[in-house]
Amino acid sequence: MMTVSEEKSVDYEITARIATEAFESKEVVFSASRMKWLYESGFGGGSAIVAAFDGDKKVGQIALLHQTVYLDGKPVAAIQLVDLFILRAYRSPQLVRRIYQEVERLCQAGRIRLVLTLPNANSARLNERLLKLRPFLTLPPRVGVGFWRPRLSNLKFSGRLKSMPRHEAVDLLSDFVTPASENGPHWDAETLYDRMNDPTRDYAVHATADLLLISSSRRTRGIRHALLCGFFARPGAVVTSSAVHKLVRAACRFWKHRIFVYAGVNKSLPSLPGLALPDRFRPPILVQMRDFDTDRPDLRLDRFQLIDSDFV
Repeated sequence: MMTVSEEKSVDYEITARIATEAFESKEVVFSASRMKWLYESGFGGGSAIVAAFDGDKKVGQIALLHQTVYLDGKPVAAIQLVDLFILRAYRSPQLVRRIYQEVERLCQAGRIRLVLTLPNANSARLNERLLKLRPFLTLPPRVGVGFWRPRLSNLKFSGRLKSMPRHEAVDLLSDFVTPASENGPHWDAETLYDRMNDPTRDYAVHATADLLLISSSRRTRGIRHALLCGFFARPGAVVTSSAVHKLVRAACRFWKHRIFVYAGVNKSLPSLPGLALPDRFRPPILVQMRDFDTDRPDLRLDRFQLIDSDFV
Protein backbone atom coordinates (compact mmCIF):
# COMPACT_ATOMS: atom_id res chain seq x y z
CA MET A 1 0.00 0.00 0.00
CA MET A 2 1.31 3.46 -0.93
CA THR A 3 1.68 5.94 1.93
CA VAL A 4 2.95 9.53 2.09
CA SER A 5 4.13 11.04 5.36
CA GLU A 6 6.94 12.91 7.08
CA GLU A 7 9.95 10.64 7.36
CA LYS A 8 11.21 10.76 10.94
CA SER A 9 14.39 8.71 10.51
CA VAL A 10 16.19 9.07 7.18
CA ASP A 11 18.47 6.35 5.81
CA TYR A 12 20.77 8.52 3.72
CA GLU A 13 22.44 5.65 1.88
CA ILE A 14 19.09 4.37 0.63
CA THR A 15 17.84 7.88 -0.11
CA ALA A 16 20.93 8.75 -2.17
CA ARG A 17 20.64 5.50 -4.13
CA ILE A 18 16.94 6.07 -4.86
CA ALA A 19 17.55 9.69 -5.88
CA THR A 20 20.34 8.71 -8.27
CA GLU A 21 18.18 6.00 -9.81
CA ALA A 22 15.17 8.32 -10.12
CA PHE A 23 17.10 11.04 -12.00
CA GLU A 24 18.30 8.51 -14.58
CA SER A 25 21.37 10.49 -15.61
CA LYS A 26 25.04 9.53 -15.54
CA GLU A 27 25.79 13.15 -14.64
CA VAL A 28 23.60 13.12 -11.51
CA VAL A 29 24.90 11.06 -8.61
CA PHE A 30 23.63 11.87 -5.13
CA SER A 31 25.97 11.71 -2.14
CA ALA A 32 24.65 10.28 1.13
CA SER A 33 27.07 12.41 3.15
CA ARG A 34 26.02 15.59 1.35
CA MET A 35 22.32 14.83 1.83
CA LYS A 36 22.88 14.24 5.54
CA TRP A 37 24.77 17.55 5.86
CA LEU A 38 22.23 19.48 3.78
CA TYR A 39 19.16 18.14 5.56
CA GLU A 40 20.53 18.32 9.09
CA SER A 41 22.82 21.35 9.27
CA GLY A 42 23.29 22.97 5.85
CA PHE A 43 20.91 25.85 6.53
CA GLY A 44 20.95 25.85 10.31
CA GLY A 45 17.32 24.91 10.90
CA GLY A 46 17.15 21.23 10.01
CA SER A 47 14.54 19.90 7.63
CA ALA A 48 11.39 17.88 7.13
CA ILE A 49 11.31 15.07 4.58
CA VAL A 50 8.01 14.15 2.95
CA ALA A 51 8.49 10.59 1.68
CA ALA A 52 6.44 8.13 -0.33
CA PHE A 53 6.54 4.43 0.62
CA ASP A 54 5.35 1.24 -0.98
CA GLY A 55 4.96 -0.73 2.23
CA ASP A 56 8.39 -0.38 3.86
CA LYS A 57 10.15 0.57 0.61
CA LYS A 58 10.92 4.25 0.07
CA VAL A 59 10.13 5.24 -3.51
CA GLY A 60 10.28 9.03 -3.52
CA GLN A 61 10.43 12.23 -1.51
CA ILE A 62 10.75 15.99 -1.31
CA ALA A 63 12.85 17.83 1.29
CA LEU A 64 11.82 21.01 3.13
CA LEU A 65 14.88 22.91 4.39
CA HIS A 66 14.03 25.26 7.26
CA GLN A 67 15.31 28.82 7.01
CA THR A 68 14.72 32.15 8.73
CA VAL A 69 14.05 35.11 6.45
CA TYR A 70 13.82 38.71 7.62
CA LEU A 71 11.07 40.90 6.16
CA ASP A 72 10.75 44.54 7.22
CA GLY A 73 12.90 43.95 10.28
CA LYS A 74 11.03 40.87 11.53
CA PRO A 75 11.96 37.17 11.28
CA VAL A 76 9.55 34.87 9.46
CA ALA A 77 9.65 31.09 9.14
CA ALA A 78 10.52 29.84 5.67
CA ILE A 79 11.33 26.62 3.89
CA GLN A 80 13.19 25.86 0.69
CA LEU A 81 12.01 22.89 -1.37
CA VAL A 82 14.75 20.62 -2.73
CA ASP A 83 15.28 17.07 -3.98
CA LEU A 84 11.91 16.07 -5.39
CA PHE A 85 12.14 12.61 -6.95
CA ILE A 86 10.05 9.47 -7.47
CA LEU A 87 11.20 6.16 -8.92
CA ARG A 88 9.93 5.74 -12.47
CA ALA A 89 7.81 2.66 -11.70
CA TYR A 90 5.84 4.62 -9.08
CA ARG A 91 5.33 7.95 -10.83
CA SER A 92 1.72 9.03 -11.14
CA PRO A 93 -0.18 12.31 -10.93
CA GLN A 94 -1.96 11.00 -7.85
CA LEU A 95 1.24 10.29 -5.92
CA VAL A 96 2.80 13.63 -6.86
CA ARG A 97 -0.35 15.40 -5.71
CA ARG A 98 -0.30 13.54 -2.38
CA ILE A 99 3.30 14.59 -1.77
CA TYR A 100 2.48 18.24 -2.42
CA GLN A 101 -0.62 18.05 -0.23
CA GLU A 102 1.54 16.80 2.64
CA VAL A 103 4.02 19.64 2.04
CA GLU A 104 1.21 22.17 2.29
CA ARG A 105 -0.15 20.51 5.43
CA LEU A 106 3.25 20.64 7.13
CA CYS A 107 3.69 24.30 6.19
CA GLN A 108 0.34 25.24 7.65
CA ALA A 109 0.88 23.14 10.79
CA GLY A 110 4.33 24.64 11.30
CA ARG A 111 3.15 28.21 10.61
CA ILE A 112 5.56 28.54 7.70
CA ARG A 113 5.09 31.85 5.94
CA LEU A 114 7.39 31.60 2.90
CA VAL A 115 8.11 28.72 0.54
CA LEU A 116 11.07 29.22 -1.79
CA THR A 117 12.59 26.98 -4.42
CA LEU A 118 14.94 27.10 -7.40
CA PRO A 119 13.25 24.52 -9.64
CA ASN A 120 14.06 22.83 -12.90
CA ALA A 121 11.52 23.16 -15.71
CA ASN A 122 9.51 20.08 -14.70
CA SER A 123 9.37 20.97 -11.00
CA ALA A 124 8.45 24.58 -11.79
CA ARG A 125 5.22 23.50 -13.45
CA LEU A 126 4.33 21.16 -10.58
CA ASN A 127 5.14 23.81 -7.97
CA GLU A 128 2.87 26.32 -9.68
CA ARG A 129 -0.02 23.95 -10.25
CA LEU A 130 0.00 21.98 -7.00
CA LEU A 131 1.46 24.38 -4.42
CA LYS A 132 0.59 27.77 -5.96
CA LEU A 133 4.21 28.92 -6.13
CA ARG A 134 4.78 31.84 -8.48
CA PRO A 135 7.85 33.28 -10.24
CA PHE A 136 9.49 35.68 -7.80
CA LEU A 137 13.05 36.33 -8.94
CA THR A 138 15.12 35.60 -12.01
CA LEU A 139 18.87 35.50 -11.48
CA PRO A 140 20.78 35.82 -14.74
CA PRO A 141 24.29 34.34 -14.54
CA ARG A 142 26.86 37.13 -14.69
CA VAL A 143 30.32 36.43 -16.09
CA GLY A 144 33.56 38.36 -16.03
CA VAL A 145 37.33 38.12 -16.06
CA GLY A 146 39.23 38.55 -12.82
CA PHE A 147 42.83 39.66 -13.25
CA TRP A 148 44.70 38.24 -10.29
CA ARG A 149 48.16 39.73 -10.64
CA PRO A 150 49.84 41.48 -8.92
CA ARG A 151 49.38 40.14 -5.38
CA LEU A 152 46.63 41.92 -3.47
CA SER A 153 47.21 43.81 -0.24
CA ASN A 154 45.03 44.99 2.64
CA LEU A 155 42.91 41.85 2.72
CA LYS A 156 41.68 40.78 6.11
CA PHE A 157 41.62 37.13 5.01
CA SER A 158 41.71 35.03 1.87
CA GLY A 159 41.67 31.24 2.16
CA ARG A 160 39.79 28.16 3.27
CA LEU A 161 37.98 28.42 6.59
CA LYS A 162 38.75 24.73 7.11
CA SER A 163 42.39 25.76 7.58
CA MET A 164 41.41 27.68 10.73
CA PRO A 165 40.18 26.50 14.13
CA ARG A 166 36.39 26.73 14.22
CA HIS A 167 36.34 29.48 16.84
CA GLU A 168 38.66 31.68 14.75
CA ALA A 169 36.57 31.11 11.61
CA VAL A 170 33.35 31.95 13.45
CA ASP A 171 35.00 35.08 14.87
CA LEU A 172 35.91 36.19 11.34
CA LEU A 173 32.36 35.59 10.08
CA SER A 174 30.78 37.38 13.05
CA ASP A 175 31.62 40.77 11.52
CA PHE A 176 29.35 39.97 8.56
CA VAL A 177 26.14 38.71 10.19
CA THR A 178 23.18 39.68 8.05
CA PRO A 179 21.28 42.55 9.71
CA ALA A 180 17.59 42.45 10.55
CA SER A 181 17.08 45.57 8.41
CA GLU A 182 17.98 43.62 5.26
CA ASN A 183 15.20 41.59 3.66
CA GLY A 184 16.53 38.12 2.93
CA PRO A 185 17.68 34.82 4.43
CA HIS A 186 19.35 35.36 7.78
CA TRP A 187 22.85 34.06 8.46
CA ASP A 188 24.68 34.31 11.75
CA ALA A 189 28.34 33.31 12.08
CA GLU A 190 27.67 29.75 13.24
CA THR A 191 25.13 28.90 10.54
CA LEU A 192 27.23 30.50 7.80
CA TYR A 193 30.21 28.42 8.93
CA ASP A 194 28.09 25.26 8.83
CA ARG A 195 26.80 26.25 5.38
CA MET A 196 30.36 25.91 4.09
CA ASN A 197 30.86 22.47 5.63
CA ASP A 198 29.50 20.59 2.60
CA PRO A 199 31.57 17.38 2.60
CA THR A 200 31.61 17.20 -1.21
CA ARG A 201 32.57 20.78 -2.06
CA ASP A 202 35.32 23.22 -1.22
CA TYR A 203 34.85 26.89 -0.34
CA ALA A 204 37.11 29.84 0.26
CA VAL A 205 36.44 33.13 2.05
CA HIS A 206 37.89 36.51 1.09
CA ALA A 207 37.38 39.55 3.32
CA THR A 208 38.21 43.21 3.64
CA ALA A 209 37.19 45.20 6.69
CA ASP A 210 33.74 45.88 5.21
CA LEU A 211 32.94 43.05 2.79
CA LEU A 212 33.17 39.26 2.70
CA LEU A 213 32.96 36.98 -0.34
CA ILE A 214 32.43 33.20 -0.36
CA SER A 215 33.77 31.49 -3.49
CA SER A 216 34.24 28.01 -4.90
CA SER A 217 35.96 26.41 -7.89
CA ARG A 218 33.60 24.92 -10.47
CA ARG A 219 33.56 23.58 -14.01
CA THR A 220 30.70 24.22 -16.44
CA ARG A 221 30.77 22.78 -19.95
CA GLY A 222 34.46 22.09 -19.51
CA ILE A 223 35.28 25.68 -18.45
CA ARG A 224 36.76 26.15 -15.00
CA HIS A 225 35.71 29.28 -13.15
CA ALA A 226 35.53 30.91 -9.75
CA LEU A 227 31.93 30.81 -8.60
CA LEU A 228 31.08 33.84 -6.46
CA CYS A 229 28.62 32.21 -4.08
CA GLY A 230 27.71 35.26 -2.01
CA PHE A 231 28.78 38.68 -0.74
CA PHE A 232 28.11 39.83 2.84
CA ALA A 233 28.62 43.42 3.93
CA ARG A 234 29.52 44.43 7.48
CA PRO A 235 26.34 45.94 9.01
CA GLY A 236 26.39 49.70 8.57
CA ALA A 237 29.29 49.70 6.11
CA VAL A 238 29.20 51.52 2.80
CA VAL A 239 30.64 49.11 0.25
CA THR A 240 32.73 50.55 -2.56
CA SER A 241 33.23 49.22 -6.07
CA SER A 242 36.95 48.87 -5.38
CA ALA A 243 36.20 46.51 -2.45
CA VAL A 244 34.02 44.34 -4.69
CA HIS A 245 36.67 44.24 -7.42
CA LYS A 246 39.39 43.44 -4.89
CA LEU A 247 37.52 40.42 -3.54
CA VAL A 248 36.63 39.15 -7.01
CA ARG A 249 40.32 39.32 -7.91
CA ALA A 250 41.20 37.56 -4.65
CA ALA A 251 38.79 34.71 -5.46
CA CYS A 252 40.18 34.32 -9.00
CA ARG A 253 43.72 34.41 -7.66
CA PHE A 254 42.98 31.84 -4.95
CA TRP A 255 41.42 29.33 -7.37
CA LYS A 256 43.81 30.27 -10.22
CA HIS A 257 40.89 30.92 -12.59
CA ARG A 258 40.55 33.87 -14.94
CA ILE A 259 36.79 33.63 -15.31
CA PHE A 260 34.26 34.26 -12.54
CA VAL A 261 30.49 33.70 -12.40
CA TYR A 262 27.91 35.31 -10.10
CA ALA A 263 24.12 35.06 -9.86
CA GLY A 264 21.99 36.84 -7.29
CA VAL A 265 20.65 40.11 -5.97
CA ASN A 266 22.41 42.12 -3.28
CA LYS A 267 21.39 45.70 -2.51
CA SER A 268 24.48 46.27 -0.33
CA LEU A 269 26.72 46.21 -3.41
CA PRO A 270 27.13 49.38 -5.53
CA SER A 271 26.84 47.15 -8.61
CA LEU A 272 26.82 43.43 -9.33
CA PRO A 273 30.04 41.91 -10.67
CA GLY A 274 30.33 40.80 -14.28
CA LEU A 275 27.95 41.10 -17.21
CA ALA A 276 24.65 39.23 -17.49
CA LEU A 277 24.73 36.43 -20.04
CA PRO A 278 22.08 36.63 -22.77
CA ASP A 279 19.27 34.11 -22.29
CA ARG A 280 20.27 32.22 -25.43
CA PHE A 281 23.57 31.25 -23.79
CA ARG A 282 22.28 30.44 -20.31
CA PRO A 283 18.69 31.06 -19.14
CA PRO A 284 18.27 32.93 -15.86
CA ILE A 285 17.86 30.90 -12.67
CA LEU A 286 14.23 30.98 -11.58
CA VAL A 287 13.23 31.48 -7.96
CA GLN A 288 9.62 30.61 -7.14
CA MET A 289 7.89 31.69 -3.95
CA ARG A 290 4.64 31.49 -2.07
CA ASP A 291 3.72 33.75 0.84
CA PHE A 292 1.10 31.99 2.93
CA ASP A 293 0.17 35.26 4.68
CA THR A 294 -0.49 37.44 1.68
CA ASP A 295 -0.08 37.87 -2.07
CA ARG A 296 1.63 41.25 -1.66
CA PRO A 297 3.00 42.28 -5.05
CA ASP A 298 5.60 44.55 -3.40
CA LEU A 299 7.32 41.82 -1.38
CA ARG A 300 11.04 42.06 -2.10
CA LEU A 301 14.33 40.56 -1.00
CA ASP A 302 17.32 42.86 -0.73
CA ARG A 303 19.67 39.89 -0.88
CA PHE A 304 19.32 36.42 -2.36
CA GLN A 305 22.43 34.68 -3.67
CA LEU A 306 23.49 31.18 -4.65
CA ILE A 307 24.80 30.53 -1.13
CA ASP A 308 21.17 30.90 0.01
CA SER A 309 20.19 27.87 -2.08
CA ASP A 310 21.34 24.28 -2.45
CA PHE A 311 22.78 25.13 -5.88
CA VAL A 312 26.32 25.57 -4.55
